[in-house]
Amino acid sequence: MNKIFQKTILAASALAAFAHGAHGAQPPNPTASDSYGNTAGGTSALLSVIPSSGQGFYNTAFGWQALRQTTTGYNNTATGAVSLYFNTSGHNNTAHGYGTLYSNTTGNYNTAHGYAALYLNTSGSYNTAFGYYSLLNNTIGILNTANGYYALYGNTTGMNNTASGAHALRYNTTGSS
Repeated sequence: MNKIFQKTILAASALAAFAHGAHGAQPPNPTASDSYGNTAGGTSALLSVIPSSGQGFYNTAFGWQALRQTTTGYNNTATGAVSLYFNTSGHNNTAHGYGTLYSNTTGNYNTAHGYAALYLNTSGSYNTAFGYYSLLNNTIGILNTANGYYALYGNTTGMNNTASGAHALRYNTTGSS
């Protein structure tokens, strides 16, 4: 073998070993989960969780007081200050952004993304809100979809509504379908 070929093979072997070490190991975990799969980051995030017989598991909260009141809720994800703040037993909710699903207590299967989306929702379920103040006033309405700035903003108890675009169905309060 010539010396150039030997050096090329040696360099390739060293590079492969380095790449395996750099990509083969799991990165460090700055915030470990508890034994119930709950993970929190931020002051008072997930402060009240009480894992018990099948409840209070697999919650993720990042942000100041995210999921603050959750006791037995499970499978919730909250990122952003005070997102899902009052949630107690609601499950399978996703809240991303400041104050999203803030008032939710027992509502399930809701998705909120954007400043104060679904802010006043308490027990409404199966709602989806994307955008600043979308479905802001919804309290117990179910099966609503709002996509856009102020979409379905005034909805309180209406159900089975779909609004897409800025201010779409903004003044609907109780109308359904």
